[in-house]
Amino acid sequence: MKKFIVAVLAGTSILLTSSAFAEQVEVTGEATVKYERDTAAGDPAVSGTMSTLKLTAEADLGAGWSLYGRLGAQYATQPLVADFNSDAYPAGRKGVAGIDQFGLSYKAGGWAYKLGRQDVNFGLDGLLYCRKDEKVGKRVFVDGLSVAGTSGATDISAVFAQEDNVGAQDNRLYAIRAGYNPSERLNWGLTLGRYQNSGADSTNHWAVDGLYKFGKASLAAQYAQASSAADNKAYAAKVDYDFDGKTAVSVTSFRVEANGAMGGQSDFDGGNKGLHYGMTYKLSETAGLEAVYKDQKAIGSGQKNTKFEITVSQTF
Repeated sequence: MKKFIVAVLAGTSILLTSSAFAEQVEVTGEATVKYERDTAAGDPAVSGTMSTLKLTAEADLGAGWSLYGRLGAQYATQPLVADFNSDAYPAGRKGVAGIDQFGLSYKAGGWAYKLGRQDVNFGLDGLLYCRKDEKVGKRVFVDGLSVAGTSGATDISAVFAQEDNVGAQDNRLYAIRAGYNPSERLNWGLTLGRYQNSGADSTNHWAVDGLYKFGKASLAAQYAQASSAADNKAYAAKVDYDFDGKTAVSVTSFRVEANGAMGGQSDFDGGNKGLHYGMTYKLSETAGLEAVYKDQKAIGSGQKNTKFEITVSQTF
């Protein structure tokens, strides 16, 4: 895997700088500014602003094949709330930049395959496992193969990957979801997964989920359980409402026990339960505003903690 990543990175670098391929390379990007404030009972609040730039280049090789590479850069006024892995950099680092995703992709017949370093978001809003695209820099993504596509009324997504971690923790994850669409309004699915932990017990996971759309609203829910002996459950239920195509709101109720997610890496904070409130506003065709408030309590102790995030984004 490591030899493959080195080869792909070298090939991507040569390809994107070669004049012979200049007209076949598509570059897209996103710039964001996010403010975050975190609180926890008994501790001082932590807040900071993150300015992020992500540039993705995709070189068309023909016949559905392409090479991709992403430059991620971020400056955070407070490293404790940064979207990069502070353990992968010298202490106190506020700014990072580098090629953080790269690999080979193939698209054909409604199916998409990606082999290389990439983000992963599995389960409802990352309930089961998440190393999301918002992250930047070293040691925040995975190396492997992901697949997504449809066959008739069934949609399938899968990931087989190894985490890019600090140190020698070669943890691996395997997950596949099959969803059935009996109508345009309804979808339900089943997920099976395994998290292979190199330094602790490995776990098997299963989950069921459903989505129902009615008018301008939708209701989605997922329940997951792991093979761990205790604290092995997770669930999330979310209601969305789109007012006019520009403004939308959501409320999510969740509970993620300590061992409920794969490797404890849910996008919801493990060992917590609570409510997330969200709002998005479309400023223009390429710009948007998002606000999220997370009102949570630690399972067991009941200690309250909150997060407030507001993000302005511009794509190009």
